[in-house]
Amino acid sequence: MHMTADGIYRPVDLEGFDFTVTGGVGTLVIDRPEKRNAISRPMWRALPDIIAGVDADDSIGALVITGAAGHFSAGSDIADLNVALDDFWELNSTAEAAVADARTTTIAAITGNCVGGGTEIAAACDIRIAAPGSIFGVTAAKLGLVYPPGPTRRLATVLGDSWARYLLVTASIVKFDQMRELGFFHEVSETPLESAQTMGEKIVGLSRLSQIGSKAVLNGELSDEAAPPQWLDEAYRDEIARGQEAFFAKRPPEFGFRGTDWVEE
Repeated sequence: MHMTADGIYRPVDLEGFDFTVTGGVGTLVIDRPEKRNAISRPMWRALPDIIAGVDADDSIGALVITGAAGHFSAGSDIADLNVALDDFWELNSTAEAAVADARTTTIAAITGNCVGGGTEIAAACDIRIAAPGSIFGVTAAKLGLVYPPGPTRRLATVLGDSWARYLLVTASIVKFDQMRELGFFHEVSETPLESAQTMGEKIVGLSRLSQIGSKAVLNGELSDEAAPPQWLDEAYRDEIARGQEAFFAKRPPEFGFRGTDWVEE
């Protein structure tokens, strides 16, 4: 990772990843085409720092995660799995939680194989856009692997308990049409990366306060059991004033809240 002189985050020399920013949308490419973008242990270990760096960069309003050369990801590199289970659980859970808990809105752009840890990373994103022909599954039972609790429960949240159980106990590869019926992805596109860029640019123009606040509520960080903190009330009053002004003037809003303005409770 690298911080430029102006403080804008840009990863460099991340083996297995490529990263670019266009129109305020960051794109993280899982880039190991010789292994259908299987994710190595160093790559899993790097993900939390990558997400933290994106969250720290207010010039990035959305993050697209995708794979190189026609595949999203075949999941964990099988050659790396001969480790203690607690080691595997900690590495994968930490990485996937970083994606799920990102302050920046995340979009998975899915083509080809999206299996194992690939399905889990996609499930951790806020939005999923998939191409016809993409395939999914968590094939741990073919290897004797027990997936970590956090990502397993997250998959059940997205798919429902019944279908999460089906994927996990049968190790089935599930085709695009079935996953579409289950509502796993939000949009179908022949060109998911282009569609994700368009979606990301739309997200960039919306209120970061609303987006982060919504995710904080869904993640249980904010609840109606306590009054909103004062800083959040003050930020809301400023943001809603900007939104109202733009609405009545019939022009796009110019929101002022930045991602780094969010106060961790």
